[in-house]
Formats: sequence, structure tokens, C-alpha cells
Amino acid sequence: MENMNHVKLVNVFQTFKDQNPSMSLDELLYAVYKDVKSSENELFETLRSEILEANGINEFEYYTKDVNEDLKKYIKNDIFPKYDLNDKGHGIIHIIEVIRRSFALNDTLKLGLDKNMIYAIASYHDLGKYINSDIHEKIAADVFINDANMNRFFTNQQRIIIKEAIEDHRSSKEGNPRTIYGELISSADRNTRIKIVFIRSFFVAHERTPDMIIEDYLDFTFHRLSKRYSEENPENMFLEDDIYRAFLKDIRELLKHETQFKDKYCEINHITSRQHRVSEEQGEINYTIGKF
Repeated sequence: MENMNHVKLVNVFQTFKDQNPSMSLDELLYAVYKDVKSSENELFETLRSEILEANGINEFEYYTKDVNEDLKKYIKNDIFPKYDLNDKGHGIIHIIEVIRRSFALNDTLKLGLDKNMIYAIASYHDLGKYINSDIHEKIAADVFINDANMNRFFTNQQRIIIKEAIEDHRSSKEGNPRTIYGELISSADRNTRIKIVFIRSFFVAHERTPDMIIEDYLDFTFHRLSKRYSEENPENMFLEDDIYRAFLKDIRELLKHETQFKDKYCEINHITSRQHRVSEEQGEINYTIGKF
């Protein structure tokens, strides 16, 4: 049965790809999902992983194949290690996801933006979170603009655009980003997977509320996310696609069922007792292990 499903996912994906050559990878994944899902309640984020695995697609490699190799090498060796200083919710795996999402939106919405610039913006955007979370966008922008190595890859005008985009990425920022690059990174920084929302929020809790009892923390998180993702209080999202809309639909549906929400949160983060303090539970440590 597993092999049959694998073959089906390969065949359906290839059919959509052949018939729709202008579709982005995310559009193809979503089209396959709609075609093969077994029920209306089957989550997109679950099937998308199976589709990618069946077709042997590494999204990070797929999206960054045209980025300057020297730029990627420098950022991998000199910038990515700095994210070990951040909390795990804003560590390297989050950065890799924002890079992926930035490229996916650029492809899906046919923005035609400079791929090297996209890569740099996403790679630098959360530097300094460990220094001061409230102004980390300013810190990250300063790190970028003062990095003399970036003169090798970008013009002065491009570097200013990158700096401004990094400054403008905060979801809490009032007003619009100054450029389309700022809109892109701000939009790509939004979560689009329930699993990642739960994992990242628990790692942030380790930093901010380590002594809170899990049961109390679950109450707090349920009400916080209910407000954040409610239809009456939409995120300040600049560039939407079907992936984001599917995520909103799924998380809003889950938030209608408090018990189910809490059970899923504990399952994803491997919480063994709701009477423990946050600091007594490790969370999903495999989330912090990734390749790029």
C-alpha cells in the first residue's frame, strides 16, 4: 500500500507539472494535495512532506540553486553559526524555513526579485535576537550593512534595499515596508505550518516562561493563538498565497476545539506531564537538527 501511494504521488505530481509548466513548486504541491487528499480534514502540511519525499525534492536546494555559490558559502560559514546564540525558536531551522518561504512566494507570485538579495535578507533578518528581541531588526540590519563582505556581492543601492527590508520585517511593525523586498521577508516570516507554530512557541517559552506549569502554559497559548489567528484579528500579511490561506483554515479549525488543540500541542512537543514546568520538558529537539 505504501509503495502504491508513493507511485501515485509521483505520477500525480508529474502530471500536474507537465500540464502546468508555469506553476511554482508550492502551487504544484497544493494542487497534488487537493487531488489526492482522502478527506476535507486532511492537513496540507502532512501530505506536502509525503509528496516531496516521494518525488525526491529537497526544497532548500531546489530554491537556492541559482544563488551565487560564494555568497551561500560565506553565509553558511560566517552568518548561520551566529544563530546558535538565539533561542531555538529563532535559530537556524527557522532561518532556513524563511529562506524557503521567501523563494516560494517569489516564484508563486511571479515577483521576479533578485535571488541573491532574497537570500541575504532572509539569512540576516533575525540576527541579534539574543541581544535585544525588541530591536533585533535594527541590530540585524546594522550587522548586514556593516559587513564589508557584502560589497563583493551587491551594489550600494542593493545593500540599502536589503538593509531596509531587514528593518521592515517585524510582524508587529506598524505601516507598510518600504519596498517589495520588505513585504516579501515580512510575509515569509509568518508561520505556515501548525507543527512549526507549536514547536517554535514552546522553545520561546523555555526562554521567557521556564517556570510556568505546562497546564497553565497551554491555557495561555490557546488563548494567545486564538486571538492571533482569529478572523477578527488578521495578521498584517502583505503577500498571501494558497499555502498561507490553507494554514489559516487549518489552525482556525483546530482552535475551535480546545482539548484537541492542547492534546496536539503536547503530542508534537513530546510533553510527558502537564504538571511539569516548561523547563522540565525538552520539546521537539529534532526540530533543531537540520541540513542545508
